Amino acid sequence: MFAVPQPPPNEAERLDVLFACGILDTSPDERFDRITRLAAQFYKADAAFIGFIDDRYQWMKSIQGEGVGPWIERERSVCQLVISSGEPLVIGDMQADSRLEGHPVVPLLPFRFYAGVPLLTDDGAAVASLCILKREPQVADGFDLSPLKDLGAIAVDELELWRLNRELERSSATDGLTGLANRRAFDTTLDRAWRRLQRTREPLSLLLMDLDFFKILNDRAGHPAGDEALRQFAKILAATVSRPDDLAARYGGEEFALILPDTDHAGALAVARTVRDSLASARIAHAGGIGGRLTTSIGLATVGPEDVDCPDALVARADAALYRAKQEGRDRCATWGA
Repeated sequence: MFAVPQPPPNEAERLDVLFACGILDTSPDERFDRITRLAAQFYKADAAFIGFIDDRYQWMKSIQGEGVGPWIERERSVCQLVISSGEPLVIGDMQADSRLEGHPVVPLLPFRFYAGVPLLTDDGAAVASLCILKREPQVADGFDLSPLKDLGAIAVDELELWRLNRELERSSATDGLTGLANRRAFDTTLDRAWRRLQRTREPLSLLLMDLDFFKILNDRAGHPAGDEALRQFAKILAATVSRPDDLAARYGGEEFALILPDTDHAGALAVARTVRDSLASARIAHAGGIGGRLTTSIGLATVGPEDVDCPDALVARADAALYRAKQEGRDRCATWGA
């Protein structure tokens, strides 16, 4: 049986660096396609790809050639050997190499030869691999990895530019009052979460929240008090989300949102309960509110990969649930379809 390699010693830091890049589940990019294209042409390979590996999956940012899927479970990936060691790997014949004996996928592949190099960031994190594949076996000894390493270094430079651009985008995608993501960032992140849903087949949940009777708070206590209430609620949301791919956003006015990838209805309901409990504990004064304090109504919707055909449909479901929560008396969470 194939022995799944242990994660590298810096696995936690590696994942932090990877998630901070924000590159998973993004659209194809010519900057990375150019690299895989050159790798395939130089080595006369049948396929070449750049694959980023998180804690569960390897996701391909760029693919040249046929026979390589857009993603694969990490434990079934050959590239996990590169990530685990942080070193280049050349296998002359994958079907005859003892390191891959018992591997569940290798016998099914149309390829025999493999060569891969890690993409190492300045922090020493192997976040991805650049690989070439050939249908015929080839002698591994003496294989010239230098061009592949050079192309890998270029890929790392492109990744750094990607990260810097994302930081600039984040600064323009932050709500100035609350510090949460703004509507633009919400739309972008929901689109990424949607693509992730199609890849992982794990449920995607969305919470839409509206602060109850907020206009009355503004009218009676003044806009400074209203702004402070928005900031306090934003802090509660920011403290509630902890996973790298979760997003807390100001959706507009007194409306907020939480995007929760890989989260089923029960998990999302637990998050909604945490938000409401934390807001109740904060006891933010609101003379016109329920019980003299600030409360929120929440609409929850959870979808699988086949439930709806676009992200807007998920938003519509959560919005319908939010409307029902208000109609039923506010200060509660309603679930779409329940």
